Amino acid sequence: MTTIKQHIQHLGKVFISIIMLCLCGQAAAQVQHQNTMSLDGVWQIYFDKDNQGKAKKLYQSANFLALDDVRDINVPSVWERIEKDYEGAAIYHKRFDAPKAWQEQIIHLAFDAVNYRAEVYLNDHVVGVHEGGFTPFSFRIDSLLHFDQENVITVRVLGPILLDTDKVIDGMGAMETPQWRGGITGGIWQSVRLVASDGSYISDVFVQPDLGKESANITVSTTNFDVYDSDDSIRFEIRDKQTDSLVASKQISAKLQPGKSEWQTNIDIANAKAWSPDAPNLYQLTTQIIRDDKISDSVTENFGLRQFTVKDKRFYLNDEEVYVKAVFLEGVYPVGVATPVDMDMARKEIRLAKEAGFNMIRPWRRPPPPQWLDLADEMGVMVIGSPVLECMDLPVNTPDLPNRVINEIAKTIKRDRNRASIVMWELFNEIRRPVLKQMMQETSMMARDLDPSRLILDESGGWAFGAKVFLPNERNFISFNDVHTYPGPNMTNTWYDKFAGLSYNKKERKQMGINVNPIGDHVKPGATTFVSELGYGSYVDFDKVNQRFEDVGNPIVPPTRYHQQLGSQLTEVLQNKLSHIYSSPQDFYMEQQLIHGKANARMIEATRINPRVTGYCVHALTGGDWIMGAGLLDLWRDPKPQVYKLTQAANQKQIVSIRTFPRNVYQGNDMRFTIKGVNELATQQAKLAVEIRDQQNQVVYQHSENVTYRKDVSDLFEYQLNSKELTGRYTIVAKMLTKDGKLITENQFDFDVFTPQNYPVSGDYAFIDHTGNLKAFFNDNNINATPFNADTSIDTPVVVAMHITGKDSQIKVNPQLNAFANQGGTVLYLQFPYNKPKWNAGVLSKGKSLNLPVEIAMKASTGLWGGMSHIVEDHPMFEGLPVKQAMHGVYEHVRAKMSMVDLEQKALVTVVANDNFPDMTLMNRHYKGTGDVWLGSDVSEITLGQGKIILSTLQTVPNLGKDPVADIIVRNMLAYIGK
Repeated sequence: MTTIKQHIQHLGKVFISIIMLCLCGQAAAQVQHQNTMSLDGVWQIYFDKDNQGKAKKLYQSANFLALDDVRDINVPSVWERIEKDYEGAAIYHKRFDAPKAWQEQIIHLAFDAVNYRAEVYLNDHVVGVHEGGFTPFSFRIDSLLHFDQENVITVRVLGPILLDTDKVIDGMGAMETPQWRGGITGGIWQSVRLVASDGSYISDVFVQPDLGKESANITVSTTNFDVYDSDDSIRFEIRDKQTDSLVASKQISAKLQPGKSEWQTNIDIANAKAWSPDAPNLYQLTTQIIRDDKISDSVTENFGLRQFTVKDKRFYLNDEEVYVKAVFLEGVYPVGVATPVDMDMARKEIRLAKEAGFNMIRPWRRPPPPQWLDLADEMGVMVIGSPVLECMDLPVNTPDLPNRVINEIAKTIKRDRNRASIVMWELFNEIRRPVLKQMMQETSMMARDLDPSRLILDESGGWAFGAKVFLPNERNFISFNDVHTYPGPNMTNTWYDKFAGLSYNKKERKQMGINVNPIGDHVKPGATTFVSELGYGSYVDFDKVNQRFEDVGNPIVPPTRYHQQLGSQLTEVLQNKLSHIYSSPQDFYMEQQLIHGKANARMIEATRINPRVTGYCVHALTGGDWIMGAGLLDLWRDPKPQVYKLTQAANQKQIVSIRTFPRNVYQGNDMRFTIKGVNELATQQAKLAVEIRDQQNQVVYQHSENVTYRKDVSDLFEYQLNSKELTGRYTIVAKMLTKDGKLITENQFDFDVFTPQNYPVSGDYAFIDHTGNLKAFFNDNNINATPFNADTSIDTPVVVAMHITGKDSQIKVNPQLNAFANQGGTVLYLQFPYNKPKWNAGVLSKGKSLNLPVEIAMKASTGLWGGMSHIVEDHPMFEGLPVKQAMHGVYEHVRAKMSMVDLEQKALVTVVANDNFPDMTLMNRHYKGTGDVWLGSDVSEITLGQGKIILSTLQTVPNLGKDPVADIIVRNMLAYIGK
């Protein structure tokens, strides 16, 4: 017989459940409850393309079942795997039986992530709504469940709108939601489960490890669903996850009042083992609420004892200095898109990252799936935690933006704050908008309240005000230089010095012989410094990669499509335009990858020889969509051989870095070279062996000496080499050996020696020079040249050097030059005016507006995170220089930064690249994959009337008299037009 108290308790349970339907549809920490039932598997889905779901009440089972176009879909997965590029609303439908043993229990319906807005119904009744596509949430549902018949879950999902810029659904338009750039990822893309408990429920467990005290402070958030107080106990057990041995236990009394409560306790862990990448020791905490000698709820959490902080302007892990070697992870997968279909692929990418020498991974602007973080914890790699906030100009400004930003940051931190691998929070990236700038302090303090134990970086890149870091348990910041830079492939001495001078003031840089400003935005001399973005790019072997897509890929997902698109377009270009240079596409890809690997290595070296820099992050481990070229690995997680190998070599704990001053030298001139050592291990006595070898591998110079290979950075060797007996290409090889001759590390670097008399110039020339460099070059080389005027003979070639930013005084002279060429003259534009396109634009300037004789469209061609090849033809203009190859090494100063496109004339230096942003707009730059392959030209010869003009975008003019290669190209050009 039911007592009055039992009846009141039952009514109270029903009443509370109704309230909790409103209160529990919010972010849930991803605690692992032990009493669960998975709802993963095959669901049904209807793509509601006309957004009729609400009007037609498709959340009701009968209405859903009456639909014709219902399909099966696996949960978890992104819906773009079965419906190409779908954006908008879809209805999910799942039938299941609830365990009868749970009939008297509290039941929650838990989602790990649904992108973006989820409206949940159960048995035709509303359950609740959640917004946010990358973090977990749950609802209480026990009053709505059937235990004697089948249950039906219906979820209306409004996915992110990214590509269809005209679509607005439920007031949400394109690019208005926080979104990861690696794919659309709509739908129920992470796991779903039922969670059962008795009246006392654990909603969150937060573990704050204290390695110094060998203890863990534990905060437990509970909910008592009864209407009366409950005299419960909370029991804790900590086990060593590797050995499964019990290392600590504790039980506390807990009088749970109705509703929510919070409990704190501290547990000592005897002989505690620290977590680190070298020793990823994990503990497992089991937390149970005991009511009436029964377990009401039980959850498990893994954690590790570690502390990551900044001390003495260096990073420290577990009170030992650690040099951070991080790598981006774009997190795009070839089949699953947002997640691997087999976690072995995730295990492989983490393993390869560690084997390449990286100790940290920076997942790009998205909290990784829980299974990936499980691997990071277990395999031992530090992770930077970040919410799904791209920043820059995305998401677009709406009144919802501030709340959505706060929502994502809070949910992400709460989800992952027990992870051993996550050592710091990165809240924003490259902020430009005022509304976000003013939120930085607010969100930093919110992050500090949610997680006192970790470093907090307010903004990667420091675009807004310069980055700030909050140390663990601190609310006051320290200044921090967080630097992003993409120099392209040519790490010249100027670029090297930009890295080497980072964190030094102007006076200090002058004393160091550095006369250029350092890289970075809002950098502060003397501050802790982290170069959190650097790197270059190259194409994958598309034949190999696309064969795998053909064999096991999904033809409709973006990664398949943009790999096949680029692969087919590049094959066509290489076969039709460049087969005389590359016998196969693989030759082209391997050359690009070699350039990419060398560029990565030099950037890392330049970073590491700066003793004020405490780490770097290479972009990237794997490619994404429009940044796919940056990967050390292809999308199937296979290494690009040279990129991986050379980056791995630069990541070693002990390296040497070689520099030559200059890179190219005239025969007879002195060439200085230096060797610096970087050593993360203990100081040791060693032997330095240096050789210079010619192209036949003959040794032309050698030196060895005993050195002290100091910990940190040291100057090892400097030599002034007279080149009077040298000509051609040479390689400096430096080896560091132990006292008994065992190799510690080695490196090499090329330089070239040129003989000036091999490139004679004779004849008469006219010139127009707005730079001053050309006239000085003529004078220094005794070349007979006079200013161009109306009396200049039609047989006299005219050489032009104008400022790139065209001024009226320059542009006015171009019609005279056009007329001169039309009448049979030759005009060589070594440098002509054009408008530089913005980084996210493409074609900007037109030749007619500059009074040039042809339409000239320009594109940026430095490369940044994507490889761009500038391929030299075998032509008299390049006599004495490497030809039928891409420009690198010897060409480092003259390689063009801007190139001409859409010219019909044959290019003498051909640029092969692809658009990063398919439609050249900011809105869609993240989600369409890459754009089309394009060809450009750095040098083209154009017939004009009875004469011709030659247009060049090579960087020869600024380097005349400074780099023999610039001199030689101009001498060759003069000889060519003077015939």
